[in-house]
Amino acid sequence: MNDLSNVALSQPLLKVLIVSDVLLFREGIGAKLAQLGDLCIVGSVSPAEAEGHLRNGRVDAVILDASRRRAFAHVSALRGVQPDIRIIAFGIGGHQDALAGAEAGVCAFVGENGSVNDIRDAVRMAARGESYCPPKLTACLIDHIASMARHIVVATPSRLTDREREVASMVGDGLSNKEIAGMLRISPATVKNHVHNILDKLDLPSRSAIGGRLEVTARAA
Repeated sequence: MNDLSNVALSQPLLKVLIVSDVLLFREGIGAKLAQLGDLCIVGSVSPAEAEGHLRNGRVDAVILDASRRRAFAHVSALRGVQPDIRIIAFGIGGHQDALAGAEAGVCAFVGENGSVNDIRDAVRMAARGESYCPPKLTACLIDHIASMARHIVVATPSRLTDREREVASMVGDGLSNKEIAGMLRISPATVKNHVHNILDKLDLPSRSAIGGRLEVTARAA
């Protein structure tokens, strides 16, 4: 046996909890993963039992049956018990399910056509701080995010009034409120109010971000 094998054998197995509403699913996946021999299956439980199981002992990862959308409602509760728990969802049906899972706190995804080996690989990657996602699902997620970004970039500036767009352009050029007030012949207080509205409508953290948003919008136009 080579040195790498000795190192692998000396490392403790990852402790994994399987969570599913369906007894057949959780027990079947648990049995198959146990046969592979490189994960420690600490339990196969229902969502209602999962929190108690986490409280009773440290678990490295949770394998969550996501074939039912309501499964994601349990993710925040599980992370509340163990904040750094790595949650792997299997049975993902499409990018909408994946988005819902990601928002809930899932870090790895195995699709409906995934295998037990895929689940095992996802657990290993999640334990290393990496994300696992099938290529087709990744492509769908990227397309969806890009579509959302285009919508945000193009749509949000149109919510500004003509005066707000004028003030935003001047802020982007680096002018102060006092300088803008003098050029537009309005009070600094009015300029300050316009800047506040611009930040609120564009959902920006500070006036320094206004110029960057305008540049992105110009490139997208």
